[in-house]
Amino acid sequence: MKLSFRKKDNPKRHLLIPEANQSRGEDQRFEQSILLEAAEHASEKKSIEDLKADLQTAMDLELSTIPPYLSALYSIKEGTNLESVEIIKSVVIEEMLHMVMVANLLNAVGGTPSIGTFTPNYPSQLPGNVMPQLIVPLAPFSIDSIRTFEKIEHPEGALQFLSEKDKELARNSADPSFTGIGEFYKAIKDTLIKLEKEAQNKGESIFTPNRNQVSDEQYYGSGGKIITVNNLTDAIQLIDEIVGQGEGTLGTIFSQEYDPKDDDYKLFGPDVEEYAHYFRFKEIRFGRFYAVTDSAHRDSPNKGLPTGQPFKVDWGAMYNFRPNPKLSDYDKGSAVYEKSLEFSKTYTALLKNINLACNGQPDQLIKGVTLMYDLKYKAMELMKIPLDDGRYTAGPCFEIVDCD
Repeated sequence: MKLSFRKKDNPKRHLLIPEANQSRGEDQRFEQSILLEAAEHASEKKSIEDLKADLQTAMDLELSTIPPYLSALYSIKEGTNLESVEIIKSVVIEEMLHMVMVANLLNAVGGTPSIGTFTPNYPSQLPGNVMPQLIVPLAPFSIDSIRTFEKIEHPEGALQFLSEKDKELARNSADPSFTGIGEFYKAIKDTLIKLEKEAQNKGESIFTPNRNQVSDEQYYGSGGKIITVNNLTDAIQLIDEIVGQGEGTLGTIFSQEYDPKDDDYKLFGPDVEEYAHYFRFKEIRFGRFYAVTDSAHRDSPNKGLPTGQPFKVDWGAMYNFRPNPKLSDYDKGSAVYEKSLEFSKTYTALLKNINLACNGQPDQLIKGVTLMYDLKYKAMELMKIPLDDGRYTAGPCFEIVDCD
């Protein structure tokens, strides 16, 4: 079964609504205000070098979500959970797209992307002090994994982890420090606007047109339109696209009451094919697609949950690899160590391939197709090797190793 989530330039997909049980009214306005204040504060006194560092962190942030998503995807047994496979795969493709687009932006402001020198040591926090309460593991396909993915993509960011008491403390704090992915990108956008305004006042620009850009012609994925950056308008469009595809947005903590006549919350159906990651993961957790008549609003009759066509989710149809596998778990020279090393070499080669593409050799990107297939099959080989404890199998490590 082939599912498509692609719909370019569709503003409705940029809407993400918090879950039905979140706080409302005054709390909503408070939550939005502290996120906005934190983002604005983060953009103050930023230099062009600070911006470049933040964009590198954004690339690391995008990269850090890929191994957890791939681990769950690869662990699903062949021929099962077809809808879930397509949903997770579509998200992975978009995360890779985001990483390449951030590299385009970093190149446009004179930076040098670095891909293949960093990978998280799972279980790990997300880079950039984004939602520091959230610890992300490498784990098999399960309802707990999907819940973690929803937390990563949650529109409220770190606020989802706060009790009402902690929110009250934050209300009285002079230093709002909540971070979510949307807030992180909001700070970057504010910095871009500020620095470009300062440059234009001097008759200059922070952007260099056509510098080391990867375009649709080279990108082999199918997760939306890749945006090249030549000016501030392009940069803002790029950030809005990344945020809108599901990685949290400050524009979604709504204080307006539910209005059944308001179509803004009707985000689903054949004319809105590409909706946010957060909602796609909810479809897996509930084993249902969103119906055309479903609303994303938490006070709607469907409470923001999917009520459309059901599909089968078999949580047991997966390879139960030991969470957070590492090369150091295995004896050097053993068969499982060698297979784990080969997987990590392929992963490292894939990242280096993307790095070359984002540093002036965009035609190299097509080679990543073969590497992605190799990565999948090597992961599946590992997960068919039982460990001595009889409970788990081996699993993919996603470590950076010497692959020359």
